[in-house]
This record gives sequence, C-alpha cells and structure tokens, in this order.
Amino acid sequence: MLSIISKRSIFLHQKLVKSLFEQTVTRTLATHWDPKFRRLRKNKFTEPTLLDFDSNTKEKVKRGIEPPTSFIYKPINITSSKEIFDPYIPPEGDGKASLFSKEFAKGAVEKITKSTSKKFKHLRLIKKSDSNFDENLFAETAQQIYIDAHSILSKRDPEEMLNFVTENALMKMYHNMKFKTIRWKWIESLEEPVVKHLVTREMMVKTDLYAQVTVRIHSKQILAVYDRFGRLAFGSDTLPKDVLEYVVFEKHLSDPYGSWRLHDKIIPSWSPAKTPVIRSFALPEPYKTDDELEKRIVSKFKGDDSHLEKIQEEKS
Repeated sequence: MLSIISKRSIFLHQKLVKSLFEQTVTRTLATHWDPKFRRLRKNKFTEPTLLDFDSNTKEKVKRGIEPPTSFIYKPINITSSKEIFDPYIPPEGDGKASLFSKEFAKGAVEKITKSTSKKFKHLRLIKKSDSNFDENLFAETAQQIYIDAHSILSKRDPEEMLNFVTENALMKMYHNMKFKTIRWKWIESLEEPVVKHLVTREMMVKTDLYAQVTVRIHSKQILAVYDRFGRLAFGSDTLPKDVLEYVVFEKHLSDPYGSWRLHDKIIPSWSPAKTPVIRSFALPEPYKTDDELEKRIVSKFKGDDSHLEKIQEEKS
C-alpha cells in the first residue's frame, strides 16, 4: 500500500516539474535562442520622428499614449450671406416693352395680383432695426453705392471695396480679373431706380437677421476690359451702352455697425446672351519640315509595278 502511494506521489511530482519546465521554456522563447544576430535585430528598429509636441505630450507618445487630435477650424464670416434668399423674377420684356404691349400688361397684372402682405412684413422688420430706412429714398442711395463700387473696382483695392460690396460680391467681381485692366464710367441714369423686392431671413438663431433689397437700375455706362498685352478684350472705351440690371443689396441688421452693400445681381432667363470675350493666345513656333525625309517617304511608296512582273514570270 505504501509503495503504491509513494509511486503515485513521485508521478505527481514529476508531472508538476514537467509543467513548470514547460512554462519556463515558453517564457524564454520570447527572445531568440541564438544571440549572434542581436545587434542586427536591434538595428531593424527605427525610432519614429515625433511631431513638435510639448514636453508632456512627447513623454506620453514615447510611452505609447496617442496624442490629442488637432482640429483645423475654417474661418466663418457672418457679416454677409452667401446667396440670394428669395430671388426677384423680372417680367419678360422689361426695359423694352411699351405701355400697350402684351408683356407689360402681363407684368402689371402679376404685380397687382401678387400678395403684398409679405413685403410689409419684411419692411416692418427692416424698419425695426434700421429706423432711417425709407423705401422711396433707398433706391437713390443704392444707385450711389452701385456707382462707387464699380468705380473702385478699377483701382484693385479690396479693402476699400468691402465698404461697398459684400464678401460674396467681391469674389465674383474679382474672378478672372488677374492681369486685366478695367475702364468703367457712369454716363447717366435712363430711368429712376426703383425698389422691386424686400426680404429678410434669420440665420442660425432668431436674433441673427439679414435683409436683402432688390433695386432695378437702368443706366448708360461705358465698360472696357483690356488684357495683359493692352488689347481690348471686351466692350468699348468710347461707345456707351444701355444696361438694365436688378441689383441685390444686403445688410446685417443684427450688427449695429452694419451698412447696406452690393451683394449680387439677378440675371433674367430671357436676357440676351453676352458678347464673348476676345481672347489672346501666343503664336505657336513655325513647324520645321525636313524636305529630304519627305522625298524618301515619297520614293519608298512610289508606284512601282516591277514586283508584279516577277510574280507573273514565276507563274508562267
């Protein structure tokens, strides 16, 4: 009986030692058994180049802690909007139709039947923020803002332009004007400017209010655009042209220092197509031809029926 117990205890002891040895073996296998290439294995590791963090963040990165994400915020401009809220639709034939024409009668009926309650609502909101606003007098003020904005455009001074135009209009007026010269002149007003449309809009919150007024301006102007070589690309510097435009003016009513500025222009769908700009191009270099090469090509493919005669002789 004692011999059986002693054999069993020896077997358990051997099994325990074997399990401990296997554990130690598996732990030591984490490193290579042969230290001959230890230096080469060490050279495989390249230390990453850390960004320009502060000292605390660098220590955290070295310990394996992920650095905080850096957010790049885009600047937002709230002094003006980026669109026309409720575009005014001009009647077809405006500026050309007579009092007894079909187009004028149709536009007059639409103006009478159109509800004016919304207009009075927006007008009340504008006068609440701007007590000096008068619909009849504003048309003359808007026309003067229009003249000043286009006069300063030829000076290429964007800071001064922002006193008369919004950021939205500044990008459109300066688009594709690099290396070009503008000559603009106001001749006269063919008709009195008229306020055609009023609209207000809240942005984000109710206290942030914008107002847009559409003014009809019919005038005579001179516009000439020259390219970088001094050649006339568009318009004429001597011939005046009749221009009918529906100009949108905007004001940030919530801003106590805000002012009315030119915001955009409405182009009717029935308006005639604009004359294309005369573009200038660099003349290409003259193509050099090799006369000898052309002679070789012609002689190579010249009609020669000698090979046909040889084929006939072989057949016969």
